[in-house]
Amino acid sequence: MNNADPHLAPGRRTSARPLAEREDFHLGNLVVRPSLLTIEGPDGAAKGEPRVIRVLLALSDAQGSVLSREVLLDQCWDGLIVGDDAINRAVGELRRLVVVTGGDIEIETVPRVGYRLKSTDATLRTAPVAAHQAASQPVRRRALLAGGAALTVAAVAAGALYRSLQRDRELDALVERGRMLQASGEPQSRERATSLFRQVVMADPERADAWGWLAAVETSQPASLVAAQRALDLHPREPNARAVMASQRLDLDDWVTYEVTLLDIIRDAPECALALAQLTLFYQGMGRCRESLRFNERAIAVEPFNPAHQARRAMKHWIFGDLAKADQVANRALQLWPGNPSVWNARMITLAFTGRPEAARSLLYDDQRRPGDLHQGTIAAWRATIEAIADHTADGARRAEPAMMAAATQSPGMAANAVMAFSYLGLVDMAYGVADGLLTQKGRFVQGARGLLVRDLYSGPVWGRTQFVFVPACANLRADARFTELCRRTGHLAYWKARGVEPDPFVKGSLSL
Repeated sequence: MNNADPHLAPGRRTSARPLAEREDFHLGNLVVRPSLLTIEGPDGAAKGEPRVIRVLLALSDAQGSVLSREVLLDQCWDGLIVGDDAINRAVGELRRLVVVTGGDIEIETVPRVGYRLKSTDATLRTAPVAAHQAASQPVRRRALLAGGAALTVAAVAAGALYRSLQRDRELDALVERGRMLQASGEPQSRERATSLFRQVVMADPERADAWGWLAAVETSQPASLVAAQRALDLHPREPNARAVMASQRLDLDDWVTYEVTLLDIIRDAPECALALAQLTLFYQGMGRCRESLRFNERAIAVEPFNPAHQARRAMKHWIFGDLAKADQVANRALQLWPGNPSVWNARMITLAFTGRPEAARSLLYDDQRRPGDLHQGTIAAWRATIEAIADHTADGARRAEPAMMAAATQSPGMAANAVMAFSYLGLVDMAYGVADGLLTQKGRFVQGARGLLVRDLYSGPVWGRTQFVFVPACANLRADARFTELCRRTGHLAYWKARGVEPDPFVKGSLSL
């Protein structure tokens, strides 16, 4: 099919016609039905949002030519002022629909230029559906002969189809609203998103995408796993469900399997924020800080107002030595999300471990900005850490030891803070003592509670991983001759060898690989 006006440049304005006026057509091995917002392929049918279908039509009308972002904005957003994120989301969703339906077409990104459509068999083979459905002609003739009875049946069917499409649009709107709520990162918004996704799956239990989102936002692990499995039963490649399953298996599978699984998800669904966030944390924990930064920036492009992504951006600036940018991001995030645990933690760390104890002390005692569920043991440990940093003497560091050690046995996050603090203060033996207890369950400081005793932002098991090992505060820890042996016991050496990679040079310390 080619509805393009020969007097127009490829892709200009032709798909801006109302979707209801566009005829059905073949695109590769797919059938596109614009008026129904539907794509049909070998693996089934899927509905897309109007904007997503318009992007597909624009690319199809271009007949393999590259369309710039400006053309797509002009043609599919009717001149509305939107950011690159809108195009990224639309293209990402379109790619997902192609995968879901088993399409043999590909939306190719042409770096710094735009996008173009191509087929895996080297031709788009676009043609009207009617030209390829001669077998349906007898059905149409019989329908005409049926007269008024057929018209009545058609009218009833049309009404049913309209109601079905209307319901689908309403459910699509709920899913999109839930997606935006969960992207805000706030606990109350997450609860509202969970409620919306539950509403959708109750109305339509066959919606794999809604089950996947429900799995991503459920706070109960059993409920999350049930939702993820339901999504995968409906569609084995549903990205959020796969990311949830990958995360749950992290402690059972090796790190290479975990990484490969997440990268596979991203190849299928480049804008799966959950998988992008998991890769951000994973690569930081493996000392691959540059890769971690890259995936965090991709997560921000998808969810720019997620406080966790912005907190990690502030930490990345600190890790890469740009304290001014770290302060800028952290301060702005703290203004936008006062009391948010991720933001507060990033701000506290980047103040305390850059020699600014007065600012850290002010933040610690600011009830308006401090997370409401911060445990008193955590506050005491931070107080001791800040006072030791302010003292600048070995005696001051020693006086802080009891409170910091007491906290280190209570929860993974408090132990991670103690490792950073002892390393920053030059008490490397104490840092290794706590690191052994946290990461290898050896020595005097093994955590019997594992987060059950102290229920605050530091009690989550994710703190038991190794992201903190490769931040500037742990430079003394990494410089010590024991660092290679610690990495052997934690499994890092095996991972680096299996993947044929090394940690970034500026965080290798004394590593001998």
